[in-house]
Amino acid sequence: MDRSDEHSAFAWIMSGAVGVLVAGGIGKALLDKRRASAQRDAIDALEREELDEAEGHPS
Repeated sequence: MDRSDEHSAFAWIMSGAVGVLVAGGIGKALLDKRRASAQRDAIDALEREELDEAEGHPS
């Protein structure tokens, strides 16, 4: 194994590591987006429920 093979192997390993980091970042962004959407939906449902209760029981 000569010196050029070491550089090639290192570059191959590093490109794989970068690929894993990019894929992980994209996955995290998608999960964060899904979580935020679920939170908005839950808040909207609670607000609708509170509004329905308020309309059903006049003061």
